[in-house]
Amino acid sequence: MSKIFTKDNIFLNEDLKTQDDVLRYVASKAQELQIGTKDVVYQAFKQREVAASTGMQDGIAMPHAISEKIKRAAVIYVGLEKPLNDWITFDDTKVDKIIAMLVPSDGTKKHLEVISEFATSLVDEEKRRKLSKLNTVEDVYDFLKINEEE
Repeated sequence: MSKIFTKDNIFLNEDLKTQDDVLRYVASKAQELQIGTKDVVYQAFKQREVAASTGMQDGIAMPHAISEKIKRAAVIYVGLEKPLNDWITFDDTKVDKIIAMLVPSDGTKKHLEVISEFATSLVDEEKRRKLSKLNTVEDVYDFLKINEEE
């Protein structure tokens, strides 16, 4: 299994203005990282957002894309320079941390379990708040590191 989350998947201080800008940006990064084409990933994100907002709480959004055309499971983290005004969250906070999950629709059970554990770990309020204080790729990686078996 290739790594789901690496330092190459972390982007900080990005100047993006809207939810759509973020989804397009992540889709573009997914293409650069050879996870899937930007059009496929973007459309999968948009399809998911139609069902319900992926804004969580404490400024975190967790968009996810599932498609048979996504080549491998991955998590991409984006930290924004300024919070967005247009991403609906459970607690009405403005989104400034995006944890995007990309999964092949025929993904292995292991991929889905790892990503599920990753998302579940952010249920802890203290952990979500600590994430807000991290500002280097190394710190974000060490904090969000996924324990996956090779």
